[in-house]
Amino acid sequence: MNSLESIKAQPNVLYVPSTPLNILVAVAHAVHFAPQQRAQLVLIDQKNVQDNAYYQVLKNWPNSPFEQVFILPGKATGLGKVAERKANFEILANVIKTFAVDVIATGSDRRIEFQYLMQLGKKQNLKLEGWYLDDGLYSYAGRAHHWFKDSISSLLKKAVYGHWWQEPKTVGASNWINQAWLFRPEQAVSALQKKQMKTLDISWFTAPDVQIFSVQMCALYGLQGDMLVRLQSVDCLILIPHPNNIQKMSGYVERIEVFLQTLYECGQKVAVKYHPRALERDALKLEARFGVILVPERLAFEFVLPNLPAHAQIIGDVGTALLTTKWLRPELNGVAVLNEDSAFERAFKPILHNLEVRIVQSYESAYEAVYD
Repeated sequence: MNSLESIKAQPNVLYVPSTPLNILVAVAHAVHFAPQQRAQLVLIDQKNVQDNAYYQVLKNWPNSPFEQVFILPGKATGLGKVAERKANFEILANVIKTFAVDVIATGSDRRIEFQYLMQLGKKQNLKLEGWYLDDGLYSYAGRAHHWFKDSISSLLKKAVYGHWWQEPKTVGASNWINQAWLFRPEQAVSALQKKQMKTLDISWFTAPDVQIFSVQMCALYGLQGDMLVRLQSVDCLILIPHPNNIQKMSGYVERIEVFLQTLYECGQKVAVKYHPRALERDALKLEARFGVILVPERLAFEFVLPNLPAHAQIIGDVGTALLTTKWLRPELNGVAVLNEDSAFERAFKPILHNLEVRIVQSYESAYEAVYD
């Protein structure tokens, strides 16, 4: 008997993702289990609700496993956040009033929308289960726990929203979570090991309906036609870190420029993917100077991966995209360049090492690692 059958013959599963990776995981999970369940989805904590790309694709996706899709904002700050959340609570209450949930699946049990749904749903269904769907780094590195800050946060949320609030030390560790669906369950932090562990099968992400979803996401951001054809023949894709992280990485721009010049002189076909939070298109002017293919920066890397050729090399650094590469495209050769002289970059070494990402100390070494 699988985990769905243990609840009831055809459970009602409500997915509440917020990040791009968690949206993709929810999509793949829902497609795989579509014959065994009914499903709806609520996009939570979205900065943009008027023109949200994920919402548009989910609403217009052929053969969608979701009977209905909703979207909730997460734009307010300060005191306005309380009003926004309480308005969201009313919408969520109506969702589960008409869709009697048996399972609520989230990428973070620290999201107040998830905990609100769980406490409300438990009043209707004592057997209601909470599932944690892998959202990357926190599953394996944990979250820094600050007892004073977290205690104050917990007290405030209990006072404002209700005594049902729990403050888990790391994502997925709260008592609301029964199951943890992970890419690498055996490598998860100990708090998640205490849950009922389930494995996300990478074959789910190559299912035809999931591929259609990914293609539509790419098209909405402009990754189609000639650009897509060019990307499908690249030798190397370089990931540019968050603008704030670049400032913490001494000499980063100069080092990446030298590396790109080397690749250019060797005739390599190179693509560059800026971080989605990049302040402008091609801030380092790499396209004009080195002839690289620019992948749309706002498109999440998870949706770029299926379009890379099997021989492509992925060069990254302090971000988590190399973890996604290892999970979703394990046949690709990914290398993290971490400067040993930088305390900021060194801090990522144990995490990436534990998750078996190849690490080198310079772009010269990356070139040797990739092309030896």
